Amino acid sequence: MIQIQEPVVLYKIRSIDRQRFLIDRPTVAMIGRLDEFFMNAGLDLIPADDLNAVQLEVSAPVLRKVIEWCDHHKFDPPHDEARAGTGDMSEWDTNFFMVRHSVLFEIIRAARDYDIPGLFAMCCQIVGQNPEVVMAGLLDDDDDDAVGGVFRMRVQQNAPAA
Repeated sequence: MIQIQEPVVLYKIRSIDRQRFLIDRPTVAMIGRLDEFFMNAGLDLIPADDLNAVQLEVSAPVLRKVIEWCDHHKFDPPHDEARAGTGDMSEWDTNFFMVRHSVLFEIIRAARDYDIPGLFAMCCQIVGQNPEVVMAGLLDDDDDDAVGGVFRMRVQQNAPAA
C-alpha cells in the first residue's frame, strides 16, 4: 500500500522586531491563542500563501525559542495540569532551558500570554515555582502600557495583483 503524505503548509508569523518565521499547522496548534485566532478569523480556509504574516508581540530571539519548543513537542499528548511538574525533563528540554534568566522570563511571559500550557508548566518547573506564583509575579496585560498589551496580532489577506 502506498502512503500519500499531505503537503506541509507553512504559515508566516512575525516578531515585534519584524523578523519572519515559517511554522507548520501542528506548531500553530501548540500556540493556543494563535490557533484560536486562526480558527476564529477563518484563516485556515485561506491558502497560507495568500496571507501576510501574523505579528506577535514577542521579540525574535524569544519567538524563535517558543517556536523551537512547540515544534519539538507538537506531537506530544496534550498537556495535563495534574501531572505538571512531575517527572524528569528530557535531555532535549534540559538543554533548551539553558538560557539567560532574562530570556527564560520572556519565554514564561510568552507561554502565559499565548496560552502554551506545556511550555509554561516546564518554565515553572525550571524556576521552582508553581504556576500561580509565577503568574502573580507577571504584569497583567492591562498594566503593561509600555507595550500596549502583549496579545496583539495583525493579519490581512494579500490583495490580488492588478
